[in-house]
Formats: sequence, C-alpha cells, structure tokens
Amino acid sequence: MNKHLLTKLMALAFVGFFQTAEAATLNLQFPNGQDIYSAAKNSIFDAKIYVNNVNDLAGFDFDLTYNSTNLSAQLLTSGNIFGLDTVSFASTITPGVGTTLGRIHFAESTLSTTGLNITSPTLLGTVKFKALNISQGNFLSITVDPVSPSQLLFLSDGSGPATGVTGGTAHITAAPVPLPASVLLFAPGLLAVFGVKKNKARKWVA
Repeated sequence: MNKHLLTKLMALAFVGFFQTAEAATLNLQFPNGQDIYSAAKNSIFDAKIYVNNVNDLAGFDFDLTYNSTNLSAQLLTSGNIFGLDTVSFASTITPGVGTTLGRIHFAESTLSTTGLNITSPTLLGTVKFKALNISQGNFLSITVDPVSPSQLLFLSDGSGPATGVTGGTAHITAAPVPLPASVLLFAPGLLAVFGVKKNKARKWVA
C-alpha cells in the first residue's frame, strides 16, 4: 500500500475516533443515577432526560415512549435549558391503549440566534412516573417524533448533530407491606416486661 495513502487513512481514523467520542448524547437517568431502576408498585419516581456534548444547541424535538400498562406518566417538567429565551413547541403526555405505548412529546427551542455549548450533562426535562403493576423490563425509549424532521437535536443553522441515545429500564416490585401499629407497640411492651422480670430476678438474688 502507498505510504502516503496509509498515513491519510490513519489520520482520518484518528479524527473519526474523536468525532465519535464527542458526539452529542441524550440519556435517561432514574433517582439512582442509572438507566436501570427498581420501583415499588404504587410508588412515584422521576426519569430525568439529559443532553451532553453538543455545541450551538438551539432546540430539541423527541418522544419518550413507555409501557403505559405498567407505568403512568404523571407530569413533564421542563429543565428550562434556554432560560428566558425558551420557546415550548410540545409538552404533552398521551397514555397508550392496549399494546400501544404511551408517548411523551417534548420540544423546545431558543429565541436567540446562537445556541448553547453543552460540555457536561445538562437537564432537559423530568418526567414523573407512577408504578402501576409488578413487572420486569419496562423500557423507556427516546425516539424521533415521527411528525417532525428526523433529528433529535437542532443547531442554530437548522442542522442536526449525530446523537447517541440511551433510554432506561424500570422494574416494578411488590410494594412493601407496612407494619400494623400493634406491632410497633409490641416491641416496647416486650422490652418493658423483660426489664421488669430482670429487676425482680435481681431483687430475689439480693
């Protein structure tokens, strides 16, 4: 192989590696800071959507889909990433019916002519969920809104950067059974009886 051609190919591979490493990302995190979470039935928990590694971010438009048989989306709260320049285009929750997934459509942009440079995980929004049924492997997926152009993030010139996406999985466990009040009173009572018997035994020895 030509020596100069080999050098060029290595240089392109080197550049490509770093471009991939710096690709924009969207990811979902639960209260444990991970993308896998176990929640008790009937409990309420948050799923936070973060963006990272994107320069000139001027907007976003995507869906978060979920199993509405086992999860109920209660509320979507914006992270207000663009501050006073924020324009909201979509902030809707549509529960699924039957096997149809529930859908959360979330889209915002900035009024400014320049976008934001995001160099660390930055909150786009928070979805509050309620766990409905004991189940395993409820996948929450961040996808492109089928109605909008096929991109998740927008730069100020209207283009969209390559974006890596990580969803999340929620396992729902049995709700812990609360102890009845009588049990809570039983332990102190038992200790009191034990203490009285111990004192009597000491007097008898004396």
